[in-house]
Amino acid sequence: MRWTLKRATPRFHWSVLRGRCRRNLLGGLVLLLMAIAYGTWAGDRFRTRGADATAFDQPIVRAATQMVTAPPHLLGIKPQNDREVYLVTVVSDQQDVMLGLVVLLLRTIVALTVGGLGLVLTTAGATEWEIRSEVAAPGN
Repeated sequence: MRWTLKRATPRFHWSVLRGRCRRNLLGGLVLLLMAIAYGTWAGDRFRTRGADATAFDQPIVRAATQMVTAPPHLLGIKPQNDREVYLVTVVSDQQDVMLGLVVLLLRTIVALTVGGLGLVLTTAGATEWEIRSEVAAPGN
């Protein structure tokens, strides 16, 4: 018995990558790249205090601001000595950190949602491309 090697046929044919298939594949890849860029930007933005005031995603920052409110009993306090100044400063610093964490969490949720949609579109496009390639294969 003699063994011969067959030339492997490509699994994906470039000729069938068109229409909805290409649109889903490219759209999914674009959404994935946007999600990665936004997630990286959000993580980088978290390390800078007060950087959210000039961010382009102000609806997310406003939503986080409504979630993290200042303690009501500290709104009208006037510190009388150094200890009270220190305590008010510590509480406001903790509030700033909480606000930053909530903003980061909301931005992460948005990035993961967009990234998930990108994965779904990429998978749909690749699956359709593979099915079209099977149908268009010369042996069928």
